[in-house]
Formats: sequence, structure tokens, C-alpha cells
Amino acid sequence: MSERVSSKQRAYILIRVEPGKEAELYEQLKQFPNIIGIDLVRGAFDFIVMAEGNPSDLDAVVLRIRKAAHVLNTETMTAFEMFPWQEVSGLDYDHI
Repeated sequence: MSERVSSKQRAYILIRVEPGKEAELYEQLKQFPNIIGIDLVRGAFDFIVMAEGNPSDLDAVVLRIRKAAHVLNTETMTAFEMFPWQEVSGLDYDHI
């Protein structure tokens, strides 16, 4: 079995926003601690936010997002194992 990438936990938070309020929410999300990535996406949700920290940090981020203006709903997925992408994909980017 491989070593984990990090001892921190990671959560992916899918967010649906009121139409036309994406830019406003994005500016708020950039200020939240423990958020390490924000992607605007197409589909059932408008944003995928990646957060890292201990379980209480992640709980705080999720609750803060859910209370933010213009958020209609969220869905959170917590990673239980994190591996280097090269190991999971089988790709060796040094030899491409």
C-alpha cells in the first residue's frame, strides 16, 4: 500500500448558487480559511470547492459556506484516502 499524500483531510464541497450571484460568492469564498481551490463548473452545481484541514476545520468551512448569501444548496464529499495522481492514474509525466 502506498503512503498518503497528506495527513490532513480533504473535502470537496459542491455548491449551487442563485443565478447571477456567482461572482459575488466567489469573492466571499476566496476569503474563507482552509479553502485551497475553487472551480466554477457546469452541471447541477456551480462551484466545486476543495478544502483541507482537520475535521473541525472542514466542518467550519462547510457551515460557513452554507450560511453564505445566495447559496441554494451544497453537497460535501470527504476524502478518506489521498494518493499521488501519478500512482492512481498510472501515468508517468516525467516520461511523456
